[in-house]
Amino acid sequence: MKLSKTALIALASLALSTAAFAETVFTANLVAPAGSFSRTGTAPVAIHIDHYSEDAQVARLAGILQQKGPNALRDALWDQEVGYIRIGGGLGYPIAAARSHDENGGRVIRLMIDRPISPREVINNSRTVDYPFAYVEIKLDAKGQGTGEFYQAAKVSLKGDTLTVENYSPQPLKLLGVKAR
Repeated sequence: MKLSKTALIALASLALSTAAFAETVFTANLVAPAGSFSRTGTAPVAIHIDHYSEDAQVARLAGILQQKGPNALRDALWDQEVGYIRIGGGLGYPIAAARSHDENGGRVIRLMIDRPISPREVINNSRTVDYPFAYVEIKLDAKGQGTGEFYQAAKVSLKGDTLTVENYSPQPLKLLGVKAR
């Protein structure tokens, strides 16, 4: 069977576009700095990224944050899903935005999540309601292994082109033994 040059180019571009959207899965252990996360102080984490956010999408979200503020950003993130994160044996929670870039021979992956706010937080008018995001930063070496930080409740702001993340807790949770599968 012979394929024309056009058909070969079409197949090659389809294969490349499929590879760009290939699922990436990371596993890790979530550790609370003071060991207060659970009885053992750790929980397994699985992060599934279906695709990474495109530049245009990130620019749109940055514009929303800069012009309308964090509440509007949270509303915009509600409609986004690039994958999910699962902690312990619980259900997965959608990841709204994911970015990846090469750095120092490895890779840095950043995830933004519009975190679930519990009814208890709202009823008690807890300060945590002012921290409507979760943020994850993972640093991987060339072998796809590394560590990360998990900000369970975070505020975000944009100063120039720099995203500033403020954590509610004094220290973020740690992601140890991160591995790409």
